[in-house]
Amino acid sequence: MNKVKTDTLILMLLGIVILLMVANLGLFVRMNQLQSRVIQALEPFQRPMGLNVGTRAPLFTLSDTTGQSVSLRDFAGRQVLLAFTSTTSPACPQIYLILKDFQELHPDIAVLLISRGSQEDNATIVRKEGLTFPVLSGQDELVREYQVPAFPFFYLLDRQGNIVSRDIALSLEQLENLVKTSQ
Repeated sequence: MNKVKTDTLILMLLGIVILLMVANLGLFVRMNQLQSRVIQALEPFQRPMGLNVGTRAPLFTLSDTTGQSVSLRDFAGRQVLLAFTSTTSPACPQIYLILKDFQELHPDIAVLLISRGSQEDNATIVRKEGLTFPVLSGQDELVREYQVPAFPFFYLLDRQGNIVSRDIALSLEQLENLVKTSQ
């Protein structure tokens, strides 16, 4: 009789352990489902970090400060640094002179500044800072197409027009890192 009670207790305990394992597995599956939903719900709040490295840069034609059309195609076969700025961003004014220094250090890399400002505001920046590279009036559509997350934001393109590096930069050192990481 004692053996029957022991066997019964062991079977009951084994049943309880199995039920707990099944419940634990169910909880694990449900937690994974909830985690996926939470990640999906947070997607709209995550800031894009720009187009992926290796992506072909979208082509564009924009007006410079004199009203002349400048196309990305005009720079085919050259490395290009695309600098996205905004005249309303407090971080952007410091980048203009840094870009000027960058251009002097890297004459082989074409610098194109795409500014979310009016043609008049951009012309004032060119005169005030003595910029010699094209300053183009960027449209919101182009900023969205390039998935610019903040200003100033940079893309370095290779000679074939592919993105080789990208990042926010506020110093000459950070711009130099864009060039280094692309090599």
